[in-house]
Amino acid sequence: MKRVAIGFGIALVVSISAFAVTQRITSFSGTAQGQGTLTVGHEKSKIKSVYINLKENGEADITIFTDLQLFAKGQWSAPADLSKGIPLKITGGIVDGSAVGSGTLFLTVDGKSPSKLSIQAKGAGSRRVTVEFVANREARPQ
Repeated sequence: MKRVAIGFGIALVVSISAFAVTQRITSFSGTAQGQGTLTVGHEKSKIKSVYINLKENGEADITIFTDLQLFAKGQWSAPADLSKGIPLKITGGIVDGSAVGSGTLFLTVDGKSPSKLSIQAKGAGSRRVTVEFVANREARPQ
């Protein structure tokens, strides 16, 4: 009986460790359709979808699809707790190429696509740029 309990305990620790390891990401690439708003200064545009490419070297490429395609460049780092989102540092792009700011990306539970994106930045002339996007429910497994 004692051996069974010890074996179960070891199996549980190994399972939890394996789960924790799978929650760490080294790169990501995915697209999501949904709804959101891009605000540049006082102008607002509806966001239809986003494409996110997080590279192994820490660089991030973000494409925001409104009536136009807008790009943002930045950096990302893998969080200790993926459920709190992936921190983004915006270093360029969005309208005029000079946006600087930060944001957070959340992935679906299975980690296969973006579920939420939020960015706050400043562009040329100190124009405030915000992105608020949420993927469609069918793209977000519960």
